[in-house]
Amino acid sequence: MSATENNWYVLMGDQKYGPYEYKSVINMIQTNQLMDYNYVWAPHLGQWTQIHQLEEFSKDRFQILLQKESELLSAFVKREHARQEVSVPLLGHNHQRFFDGTVVSISEVGALVMLNSPLIQVGDKLKIHLKSNDETKAFNVECEVIRKNFSKQRLNSKSGLYYAVRFHDIQPVGVQVIQNWINAPKAA
Repeated sequence: MSATENNWYVLMGDQKYGPYEYKSVINMIQTNQLMDYNYVWAPHLGQWTQIHQLEEFSKDRFQILLQKESELLSAFVKREHARQEVSVPLLGHNHQRFFDGTVVSISEVGALVMLNSPLIQVGDKLKIHLKSNDETKAFNVECEVIRKNFSKQRLNSKSGLYYAVRFHDIQPVGVQVIQNWINAPKAA
């Protein structure tokens, strides 16, 4: 039985929903209706399993699906804003603890960040200071965590995890710096 058949079930609290097509589950993940920590089940699985533990929903599998022509392409959300890969060090806090990390990709409306703290949660409001380097100025952003990418590694208080954040407020100098990064030629 194929993982892409129409036989996926979702567990939300005590309620089971489904069956869903594989394509529909991908779309629910893409639109944050399902998170990495939610459980799913299909006949080929021995038990209810968290999404982040399944190869069918891994970032690597999604990259492969996006590269080939497939009926599954329509499950993926099309980005409205250009995104650029960067490597910008940051310092931040969530009003409870400080952390450091790196911005790994950025757009006008948000970023993917590696934060050296597994304790940040979806919905947390963050204040982040993007450090300056030789050619740009430092600036601050206020943002909200909209996704936390889980890890199979054993975590400690300084373990880095990837988080998707949505910007709520960017210092004016930051708006221009982000535009410069987005418009920079992509590295080959």
